[in-house]
Formats: sequence, structure tokens, C-alpha cells
Amino acid sequence: MKLQELLRGVKMIETRGELSLDMDIPQVIHDTRELESGGLFVAMVGALVDGHKFVPRAQELGAAVAVVEEFQEVDLPQIRVENSRIALAELAGNFYGHPSKEMKIVGITATNGKTSTSYMLEAILQEAGWNTGVIGTVDVRYGDVAIPSILTTPESVVLQKHLRDMKNAGVEVVVMEVSSSAGENHRVHGMDFDLMSFHNLSKEHIEQHGSFEAYFEAKSRFIRDAKEEAVVFLSSEDPKIWSLKEETNAQVVAIGENGAIDARDKDVSTGYGHFTYVVADELQLKDQLWKRESFPISLSVAGFHSIANATVAISLAKALGVENEQIQRALDSFGGVERRFEMIYDREFKIMDDHFANVRNIEITMKTLEKMDYKNLHILYAIRGSRGAELNRENAQELLHWMDKLKPQTVLATRSTDVVGSKDVVTDDEFRAFQEVMAEGEMPVPVLDQLEDGVEQILSKGSDGDIILLAGCQGMDSGARFAWKRLMVGADDELKKNLEDKINHRIC
Repeated sequence: MKLQELLRGVKMIETRGELSLDMDIPQVIHDTRELESGGLFVAMVGALVDGHKFVPRAQELGAAVAVVEEFQEVDLPQIRVENSRIALAELAGNFYGHPSKEMKIVGITATNGKTSTSYMLEAILQEAGWNTGVIGTVDVRYGDVAIPSILTTPESVVLQKHLRDMKNAGVEVVVMEVSSSAGENHRVHGMDFDLMSFHNLSKEHIEQHGSFEAYFEAKSRFIRDAKEEAVVFLSSEDPKIWSLKEETNAQVVAIGENGAIDARDKDVSTGYGHFTYVVADELQLKDQLWKRESFPISLSVAGFHSIANATVAISLAKALGVENEQIQRALDSFGGVERRFEMIYDREFKIMDDHFANVRNIEITMKTLEKMDYKNLHILYAIRGSRGAELNRENAQELLHWMDKLKPQTVLATRSTDVVGSKDVVTDDEFRAFQEVMAEGEMPVPVLDQLEDGVEQILSKGSDGDIILLAGCQGMDSGARFAWKRLMVGADDELKKNLEDKINHRIC
């Protein structure tokens, strides 16, 4: 692509060196490890590394031009911009021909439930015959392609390439998780979203954003930037989320209690969700007229939160024209997402596996357990690592609250030293915060260093009619595998094969 076309819409402050607007640029990139000769290199300031340090390396590798926020003393043509991340998004959009304008794009955000909601919507759309693509926490997926994700929402230039590849492969609808990091770092700047949702909010990633307000600002940026033709479903139950109705050009629909869209008659007594999806008010959504109606939904996934996620997925699907019967069939057979209140064993006792990320997530999980029928509850909690003592203190306080309320027969904790990588190690401050909260509540919890030992011990407590909860983020990712391996000991051939298949197909 000619440099002149590539720079269309990019706000340049000034240039240095000889720039030929007629030169061909074969590549836009932000990582010198992937730079090709003649490519355009964008230097971005990161949390850990300043990309401007790599401008000399870009010159050595044959870059044709660098986009910077501050000129560097190298003999390489440079374009100075106010914000390199915004510039990268604009350059990437131009380079790949703005593929988001050629497909239906659905953006889903929330503190909890983005992945589950995305997967539910994908299942519904596939049942309805749509060719879909998904971009999110687990992977980038379309057709026969599945690329493990590094970021929930990829860097803008990577995102635009995925979208172009999806369009070329015949994808009609892309379902995207939009993270707070994506908002803060302008990864979805210039994206043409048709449908959006924001259905819950709680404290998360404060260590990254600096404050809850900054987190909310970053998370909701793509909704504030929405086009007038878009439709956004906002939680009517959260005042901060609902306040966005005054800050977006998109058409807003209230979802939640007393909203135009609601979930009623909720039942999770078996663990699996059943509810009635209700359109409480007649809605004119662009060219669609939604009449008042209600219809039953039965989920094959566990958890009270699954009802909220399903309500959002159904609403987004209906906005794309999917029929109610197709929605019901898809959700009845939808198998769920790993580690999202996942029932990994359901025989003499049940084993639930949940990622227990933050206070809100813990609350929803424990509220589900509160409504389930069981004999005794046993909990193995993996203390969250490298996310800050304050988050751990809040999580421990929430756990303590529910220990007092649900009276579990057994509670164990683990630092998961046998499985976590360096970025998820439980620091001494985080461990101390957990212990202090439990001591203050006069509920000391035994802590094991290794996750495998913890799983072994907690499984030994389970009896007929009990529930065992494996709870925790990265420190519990291997919990299901350890549990299945332990359950295989002495199991019959049919159960062994079933558990082996589960282990072999596990992503975590």
C-alpha cells in the first residue's frame, strides 16, 4: 500500500527525514521481531518497555519509516504523532481495508462472563446457520482455524489482520470480547461495532488502571465511541453501567431487573440454569420491532451467572434476527466454557470448577451454591497470585462471608507452587493478606503449597450428595486434570475412558 493511502486520517504533528508518500509499504508492525524490510514501524510506550528504544533496531532491519511520539536520533524518516497507539489502530485499519465495515461486529464487555457470553452467542448463531468468528480470552476461532490468545482483545494491527482473514474466509458475524486493556490501549479504536453489551461491573485490574474509575473509563470507551446506527444492551441494575446511556450515540436497551429485557423464574436447584426470557416492553430496534413476549430457556451449563450471560447472548442473537426456537435449541445443547462454574464431575457427588477471579465472581458463584440442593460443601481455594494484596484481601473477605453463611464442612487453600508460572506466584504480602482475614474471622484455613496435594485431600472428603468446589484463578487451572486423574484410580473402564477424554481435550 502507498504511504499516502496508509496515512489517511492519521493526525500527524510533524515529520523528520525524507518521506516519499508514493513509496510502497508492505507491512505495518509494532514489534521489531516481526519487522520486514520496507515496513512501517510504530513505536509505542508500554507498561514495561518503551518501543522508542527499538527505533534504531528498526532502522537496522530496513524499516522505511517509523511512527513515534518523540523523534529519535537515527537516520530514518519519522512521523511524530500525539498517541502512537491510536495511530497504529488507524494505520492498521487502512492497511487491512477496514474489514469491520464488511461484517457484523458484536462487542461484549463485563468484568465477569465475557467469554461465556461470547461462546453462547457463537453457539446460537451457528445453530441459525451463520458463519461466525470469535475473538477472546481463550482463542481466535473461525472455520478450521483456532489460534490461542495472548491478549483477550489483540493489539490493533493483529486484530485487523484477524478480521481481514475472517472476512476472506467467509465469516459473516464476529463476536468479540472487549477488555479494559483494549479500551485503555486503543486496540479497538476505529472499529465499526454493530451490537454491544455491558452487563456487569466490579473491581478488577485496579493494579493496571490505577483506580476503579479509570478501569470503568477504559472498559466503556468503545461504547462511548459507538456509531449512531449501533445498538447497545446495558445493565439496568448497575448505576455506573446504566449512566452510559447518556454518553453514547448508540440506541440503548435496558437489560436486567425492571429493564426492557429481563430473566425471570430463575431456578438453579440442580446447578443447571432454567429461566424465562422476557421482553417486557415493545422495542423498535432500528428496523426490527420486538413485541412483548416470553419463552423458557433450559441451560446445560451450571451457575446462576450463566442465566445473566445467556440473557445477554439471547438479546444479541435476537438483534441479529435469530428465531426463538433456534435460540432454545442452541442453549439446551451448549456445553459451556472451561472453569466458568463448570460441572466437571456429576456422580455420587458433584465437583464444580470456577475461576473465582474477584469479589463479584465469588458472590455469584456462592449465590448459586446457596440455591443448589446438596448435603455437604467442601472448598479448595487457590490463592490468587501477583495481583496485589488488596485484591486478595477483598477476595478473602468475600470468601469468609460465604463460609459463615454456607457453613462448608471443609475449606482448604493452596499456593499452587507446583503449577503456577512466574507471573502468577502468590507473593508473601498476598499470602499474609489471606491469612490475616481468616484469622480476623476466627476461621483459620489450612494452606498447602502444592495444588495436587490440595486436590487429593479435598476429594477424599467427598461423600454421596456432596459438592466439592475447586475455586481460584490461574492457581486452579490444573485442578480439573488432577481431580480426574485421582478419580480414575479404581474407576470402571467406562468412567476411565470418559475421564481420559476429558483430560485429553482440556485446554487449561
